[in-house]
Amino acid sequence: MTEKKPPESAPGNGTEGTAPPGGPDRNPLRAGATVIVILGVLALLHFAASVFITLFSAMLLAFALEPVVRFLCVRTRLRRHHASAVVVFLFVAMLYGLFYATYLRAESFIADIPAIADKIRTAPMVTNLTNRAEELNRLFTEAGRNISPPPATSASPKTAPPVFVRDAGSFSGALLQGLGSLSGILFALGFIPFLVYFILADREPLTRRTRELFPEARRATVGEILLDIEQVMRKFLLGNAMIAVVLSAATVLVFLLVGLPYPVVLGILSGTLSIVPYLGLPLALLPGVLVGIVSFGSGGPFLVLVAFVTVFHLVAANYLTPRLVGGGVRLNATASTVALLFFGWLWGGMGLLLGIPILAVLKCVFDNVPSMRRIGMFLGV
Repeated sequence: MTEKKPPESAPGNGTEGTAPPGGPDRNPLRAGATVIVILGVLALLHFAASVFITLFSAMLLAFALEPVVRFLCVRTRLRRHHASAVVVFLFVAMLYGLFYATYLRAESFIADIPAIADKIRTAPMVTNLTNRAEELNRLFTEAGRNISPPPATSASPKTAPPVFVRDAGSFSGALLQGLGSLSGILFALGFIPFLVYFILADREPLTRRTRELFPEARRATVGEILLDIEQVMRKFLLGNAMIAVVLSAATVLVFLLVGLPYPVVLGILSGTLSIVPYLGLPLALLPGVLVGIVSFGSGGPFLVLVAFVTVFHLVAANYLTPRLVGGGVRLNATASTVALLFFGWLWGGMGLLLGIPILAVLKCVFDNVPSMRRIGMFLGV
């Protein structure tokens, strides 16, 4: 007996082109959905920048003030809500006092800023650099004219397109990018103390409810992530605050000794800017260099100023930061630089302040989730 072969399917009978046994390939759909989600998150971070900046700033302050609240609860037997209110009130009062004292010191400096700017523009060093830049620009322009072909003549003369000149953004606008207008900044600053108080007062209920958002099998992991985030942020904030205080005091002393005008204001500004990761040295040199150009008659005090600010920054970066901040953040230099670049582009100056803490929080999540530990290892040291 001969076996009967099954009839071959004719084209168009619906049997060809059927889906494989495993079903259709969903990888392109997942990749497309992932790209859409990432773009949506970026758009949300951009358009709701003031909301996220306010929220992240309040969370960082709450992490820094949590030990003080806990100390008050233990020592004075105050309830957590009362201790949180006392700590937030004292913190706001301290900030107000510092800003008021700094304003009194800086009032004459602020009034003299136009005169200092004029002196900088007319300083011999700046004038020589400006003249050389103009000469180079003229030479390049003439060379470009000699190289470019002559324009083609046409019967009807062409009108030149209109040129629109856009004003360059100010330094303060770049620094406060994402916070909007002055009213938006004041509105955000008014919300931060209340957010800090509510986060501190409801810390335990918030932690419990956050764990309850996830399945019971993952609640222990969520608790470890929250504890890790709290420890990393506290170490990062308190360590950098101590470094800024030490650098500010040392820089004020040097500015006093070399005879720089407004030493307290410029020293505090230079010491605070010095803790900015990877950009601290040029930012710390900027206040003293700009005022020193028009204040010193010789190069000796100017070189002393630059040398001491550089030494202070190197000592802080290589000695103080590893011991006070340590490996708490656990980010490598490449990841930190990319975070500064990305969040600086997204939120301006506030992004430079919040970029590394946000990435450190994400790394805490990656380190405690088994399926994401490779990403945490990639970001780590």
